[in-house]
Amino acid sequence: MTWGEALEILIVKIAALGDVVMALTMLPAIEKHYPQARVTWLTAKQTAPLVQATGKVHQVIAVDEEPLLAGNRAQKIEAMLRLWIDLAGRRFDLIVTAHPDPRYRWLTRPLAAAERRGFSRRQGQRPFPVPGRYHGDEYARLITGEEGPAQVPSVLPSVPVGLSETVRAALATLPVPVVALAPGGAKNILSDVPLKRWPLSHYAELARRLLAQGCGVVLTGAASDLWVQEGFAGLDVLNLIGKTSVMDLVGLYAACDAVVTHDSGPLHLARLAGAPLVALFGPTAPAEFIRPDARTVVLWGGAHLPCRPCYDGRRYADCHDNVCMQSVTPGQVEAEVMQLAGRAEVRPGSRPSTLRSQTERRTPR
Repeated sequence: MTWGEALEILIVKIAALGDVVMALTMLPAIEKHYPQARVTWLTAKQTAPLVQATGKVHQVIAVDEEPLLAGNRAQKIEAMLRLWIDLAGRRFDLIVTAHPDPRYRWLTRPLAAAERRGFSRRQGQRPFPVPGRYHGDEYARLITGEEGPAQVPSVLPSVPVGLSETVRAALATLPVPVVALAPGGAKNILSDVPLKRWPLSHYAELARRLLAQGCGVVLTGAASDLWVQEGFAGLDVLNLIGKTSVMDLVGLYAACDAVVTHDSGPLHLARLAGAPLVALFGPTAPAEFIRPDARTVVLWGGAHLPCRPCYDGRRYADCHDNVCMQSVTPGQVEAEVMQLAGRAEVRPGSRPSTLRSQTERRTPR
C-alpha cells in the first residue's frame, strides 16, 4: 500500500486512565515513522484533556463512555449510532484499535480505511500484546510494526506541567520534601480491583512515618476516592482528593519530591510527569505496566507466593485477601521515599524545591 503525504490516522483508545497514558507511546512513534500524518484520537471524556495536552493530536473525539461501555443494550446502540453520525463521511488511511476486545472494532465499522490494525487474542495466533512485555512498547509496535532486536524502547510524549495558584499556594505551606500519596484508584466504569490496592492502613502508617520525618504529605485522587479520607483522620496531611483535574494531577506530581501509589491511574500520571515514584505491585506483573529507571522504584510484594502474578490479561484470581500487597511494609516504602527525595540535602524550613512555574515543562521518563 502506498500512502500519500497527508496520512490520516485514527486511534481508538477508550479505556482506564493508566491504559491511555501507556498508549500515548503511539504518538512519538507516529511522529517518527509518519511525520506528515494527521492524527485523530477517539477516547473517553476523562482522558480527552490528557490526549489533547500532548500537542500531537489534530482532533480529539471525546465520547461518553458510561452508556457506551456500561449502559443497557438500547443505551449502547444509541451511543454507537451517535458516534457513527459524528464520524460519517470520514476516511482514514489507517485505523488503529488499541484494544484486544474485538467489540471496540464496531466503533469504526462504517468508516472507510485503507488499513486497520489492532490487538488480537484469537486462538492459534501470536498474541498481541505479548504477555510479559511493557504495554507501552506493544502500543508503539502497533504503529511501527518493528519486531525482535530491531524494536526500540517506546517513549512517552512530553506534556506541559503546571499548577493552579490555589494548589501552588497550598503546597508552598508544606515542609519539604513533599510526598504525594494516591491510596485509591484501581477502579473504572467496567471494574473495581481492590486486589491491586495497597492497604489503606499501610498508607496511613506511611503518612505517620513521613510526618514524623518532617515531610509534607499530600493526598491525591479522584472524587471517587473520597472514601479513603477516613483512614487519615487526625493526621496533618493536605487533602486534595477530588479537588484536581487529570492535568492538575500531572502538574502536582511533577511538583512533588516523591509519589507513592499502587498499580492505578495515578501511577501512570506520575510517570508522565517524570516524578520520583515508588510503585507498589502485587497481583499484576510490573514489567507489563512500568519500565523502571533512576527515578522509579518498584516494590513487588508476594515473592514467596506461587500465585503471583494472578492477572492473566483479562481477569484476576478469585482472591479476597491480597497478601502480596500486604507484604510490602510501610517501613520499606518509607526508606525508598526518603532515598528518592534526597532528604539529607533538604534544609529544614525551606520551601519545596521542585515547585515550578506553570509554563515550565518536564520531560517524562
